[in-house]
Amino acid sequence: MNTSIKNARTARIRRILICHALIANKPIEKNWGLRMFAYSFMTNLCSVSITLVILLWANVQQGFAAEENSSQLDTFLRAGNLRDAEKHFAVLVRKSELDHGARTALGITQFLKAIEELGQANYRYGLVSHRASMIPLARLPVPMNLNPERVSYEKLRQIIGKLNGSLATAEASLANVDTTNVLLTLYLGRAKLDLDGNQELSEDETLWKMFSTINRAIKADQGEAFAIGFDGADVHWLRGYCHVLMAICDFLLAHDESDLFARCGQLLFPNIESPYAASISTTTLNPSEAQLLWDAPSVLDAIAAIHLMRFPMQDRDSMARAHSHLLQMIAQSRLCWLRADAETDNNHEWLPNPRQDSVMQLRVPAEIITSWHAVLDEMEEILHGKKLVPYWRQYHRQLIGRGLEIPEQGRGLNLNKFFLEPRDFDLVLTIQGTNLEPYLEDGPLSTPNAWARLTGVFRGQFFGFAVWFN
Repeated sequence: MNTSIKNARTARIRRILICHALIANKPIEKNWGLRMFAYSFMTNLCSVSITLVILLWANVQQGFAAEENSSQLDTFLRAGNLRDAEKHFAVLVRKSELDHGARTALGITQFLKAIEELGQANYRYGLVSHRASMIPLARLPVPMNLNPERVSYEKLRQIIGKLNGSLATAEASLANVDTTNVLLTLYLGRAKLDLDGNQELSEDETLWKMFSTINRAIKADQGEAFAIGFDGADVHWLRGYCHVLMAICDFLLAHDESDLFARCGQLLFPNIESPYAASISTTTLNPSEAQLLWDAPSVLDAIAAIHLMRFPMQDRDSMARAHSHLLQMIAQSRLCWLRADAETDNNHEWLPNPRQDSVMQLRVPAEIITSWHAVLDEMEEILHGKKLVPYWRQYHRQLIGRGLEIPEQGRGLNLNKFFLEPRDFDLVLTIQGTNLEPYLEDGPLSTPNAWARLTGVFRGQFFGFAVWFN
């Protein structure tokens, strides 16, 4: 402690003792130094005690708040009342910026609301779900609509733009959460989404029921009881998924796909607005017929769709945003595992560290997490253009497995330039190679052998883990 401050404190305490002595009409004792020490000690002890009581009370209150937020979130999700949930938690956040449980619940609600609104739009326009199963934004289990509204290309872009904005709102809410100390109990299985927008929620619209269409082994009691201890690691995980979906939205919005939609949109939507309506009407006579896997007209449409995947560049800034979102996804995945590794509890973990159990009944050994970080490093170097994607025409013999290895230095695609210096996209010419000419250069390559080393620990299940890990 600074000497002048220490002397000032001593003088102050001595004056207090003198005042006490004068009031009591007693002489000042010669051992005033001992009394000064005792007074100072008791004062500091009281201060420390008060501080500890305040901290203890704050922790107790935080625990009560976490339970209350979890209970309220569960009530809203079981009722499928996402709009009121968003309003409720937004009010709590405005009342207390330190209520990170409420802020987390707000972000979760906004994310689910974005997905629900996308599902409602898909239902409104009669999306043919089984044909769209390979499209990330169209894989929701939306019921068949026998009387779909007519959809135009402009409306479709508005749907994607709205989804993009809603995901950005959810991500912004989650970005302000203090992930070092947050925990909600999230009963995800019994949450309901009104995907057909009829305002009438049934048991078939619970998330566990939707998942059971994919995994029929899921039983009602399992679905109802499925809970996640949604903590700081999961906040970063959900933020990462927001960025992945926003990257897809921005990529689609960056290009003009209107010609593809006008000629082949009936593959996904039975009732499209198109200048070629007369010539494609045979595939849109009955929406229920569109649920057939593939008939002759749809096969021809699919062939034409491949040919028509020529998309003029419409918004270069959207490509730059897509690139940024992919980098943010990598950053959030790193933070997710940093938080997960620091956890000492074992509470319904979605992404467990090696000492924890997962609600998915899967273990994640330390070597898998280490390899995942190496994968993230490799992906980041590719997105920054520090490593190139091997150009297939240069190494086609190696790629078809003739015992030759792709060298670590060679000719490859600079993915950084692909996003930041974008041009018109043509799928056929990209596969053929001539459309890649502006992005080809010599440098370090991200080789198949390197990826085999990075992903070998996943024992052939890398893509499943990647979807889970984000």
